Amino acid sequence: MENDWTSTSDVITSDANGVTKIALIDAASTLKTATTHYDNGDAYNGWFSITLRPGYRMTGFSLSGTVLGELGPVTTPRGKPGDGFTTNSTKIDLSASARDSAWSMKQTMQHSMVDGAIPFVMNSGPMSLTGLVYVGMWSPVYVSSRPYSPPGAPDGSSGPQVLTLASMQVLNPTLTIYTSAVPEPETYGMLLAGVAVIGLVRRRRRLA
Repeated sequence: MENDWTSTSDVITSDANGVTKIALIDAASTLKTATTHYDNGDAYNGWFSITLRPGYRMTGFSLSGTVLGELGPVTTPRGKPGDGFTTNSTKIDLSASARDSAWSMKQTMQHSMVDGAIPFVMNSGPMSLTGLVYVGMWSPVYVSSRPYSPPGAPDGSSGPQVLTLASMQVLNPTLTIYTSAVPEPETYGMLLAGVAVIGLVRRRRRLA
């Protein structure tokens, strides 16, 4: 697998029994932002070229992780003279295509006003692809926080500004690829022959 757009190498965390898990290190370091004053954000763009070994096919893949957000408390004592707010959001666009076929897919996930942890899995569903497969991921994270100034004096004048934290990040983004061996042509021939023999035996038993 290659990703020419990454600045940090991704890491294969496990590879056994047709299941390969890849930690998207660059995505994890990029999709992290916070602010206590006005706006902040970042975005990740990854394009993975996955070359399947001869004799293997891709049967599916998934993107998983956890969206983690924080919206600090915003209070406006007596409502005036300043009203603050916090907000956060993220979006993940996941796409894929195969060079040697017309197959393609696209999924989108969005979350906003997150105050806590939300695990997610974006699944391609079953497939049977060989050769070169492209998987794309695009994701922005955005946060905004507006301070408020509570009344601080009997005459109603405002007190010092209160800054409130807003944060958003995608934890442990992981690309999982599922593969299986493609049976050799002679294997198919043996399988068909076996089916024919079974059918013949069953027929003979019925006639007996």
